[in-house]
Amino acid sequence: MKQVVMLVAVLAFGRAAAGQNADDYRGGWRTESGEAHVYEFSIRGATVRGIYCTYCADATTLAFVDGTFSPDGITFEVTHVNADGSTAYKDKGIARFSQGRLIVTGMSGAPAGGGFERVLIKDPRGPDPIPAMVSVLPKGPPVPANPLRRNPDGADGLPYIQPGPWKSKLTDKDVIGVWLGFGVGAPKQFFIIKKVGDKLRGMVCGTCDNPYTMAALDDFAIEGDTLRFNILHEDWADGELPTFYKHVTAHVGWNEMRCTTAADHQPPPPPPPSGRVPGFSLQGPVPIEATSGNVWPEWPPKNTSSPR
Repeated sequence: MKQVVMLVAVLAFGRAAAGQNADDYRGGWRTESGEAHVYEFSIRGATVRGIYCTYCADATTLAFVDGTFSPDGITFEVTHVNADGSTAYKDKGIARFSQGRLIVTGMSGAPAGGGFERVLIKDPRGPDPIPAMVSVLPKGPPVPANPLRRNPDGADGLPYIQPGPWKSKLTDKDVIGVWLGFGVGAPKQFFIIKKVGDKLRGMVCGTCDNPYTMAALDDFAIEGDTLRFNILHEDWADGELPTFYKHVTAHVGWNEMRCTTAADHQPPPPPPPSGRVPGFSLQGPVPIEATSGNVWPEWPPKNTSSPR
């Protein structure tokens, strides 16, 4: 009888595992109660990368995920870095999807670390409404466009005026830090860029207590006066697809980062004057350490969307 029960259990687990795919895991997850922990997983094939943070508006808590995806879940490391980009310590973890939740078990490499198990959920608020339709994972009705929100480029339809000459030779030091844009108060967006070894990596969030309003930043490259990077959309995005890379091209001058974007699944816009390249501006950089202590007064956050 025991053998029969065990066989049924194994078969049931096999069916559950076989039914899982990357869409079950990708995107943002947060703890429902207790200590704040947030993971954002970007999955392409078997390769996983992303970010981890606690109170994500506190850029000192931002760390970086690298791992491997299989039908059994995600095996990954989280690299915590010092201000100079060197590795402070690493966590090791395994994430498994079960009944709509993500169970993360692992071992912290922090000086006072140890084993942990964290139960994570998709944020029930979903993405905040923006002027464009937003698609989401898990699959459901899209979030309707909100015409009362400002334009995606933050300019409210007014022509863009360059603040001054762009820096002709950008360096890592010119872009590392926190760049702010898209409004004021809690809903504004934080673009956080950190040194990780010999690379740059980061995240964008806003509001920063909702994994549905964040994404990893990666694939940074500096070419003269131009900064390029990707926003790794996973479980939400403006438009008809929730999963794609948004390519960002940026220039920096007078504490402004001016960005234009192009999604990898859409044709490029026609050149001016007939076309208009989507763009937005960010102000900064604020030093990473200056954001220490940016926390919200309650966890978990209330089940309401922030007014934007």
